[in-house]
Amino acid sequence: MFVLTEPTPNPQALKFKFSQQLVGEGSVWYDIDLAVNSNEFIRKLFRVAGVRFALLQEDYVTVTKFPQWEWSDLTPKIKSAVAHESVYIESGETDKMCEDVICCAVRKIMEEEIRPSVQMDGGDIKFMKYQDGVVYVRMQGSCWGCPNHESTIGALMNKINQKVPEVKMIQLQ
Repeated sequence: MFVLTEPTPNPQALKFKFSQQLVGEGSVWYDIDLAVNSNEFIRKLFRVAGVRFALLQEDYVTVTKFPQWEWSDLTPKIKSAVAHESVYIESGETDKMCEDVICCAVRKIMEEEIRPSVQMDGGDIKFMKYQDGVVYVRMQGSCWGCPNHESTIGALMNKINQKVPEVKMIQLQ
């Protein structure tokens, strides 16, 4: 399996792009606790000291490392760990279904105007719920701990305010 790396805006996260599709739809996020009971691909990835989180989407894995580890040490170990493994997950976690007009409008803005940019950078942003003027979202992959995550939330809030004035705040979960 051929693996390339791509930087992300988060210095603690790196995209590992594969020559085959890994996830059919949605995304799959792992930490060490979830990795223990997962497939061999993920278990081998988390056996590399320094791996903190992994987000699988389409044909790449975004790995977030602990700050004390250097990419120059981790990258060859990660590539070696997964080089002869393959994984395909038909459907990962997707956003929750719309419950009302406001939810659907917010999800559409996220899906069409924000999420594609976030995913290009190795992250993901998911709509969790809307309640009492607050949109709850979860950020994963390179977004977790990224110094630019507030800019992403700000861009989302600006886009939503233009079309859905009922939303007063965005809250991370």
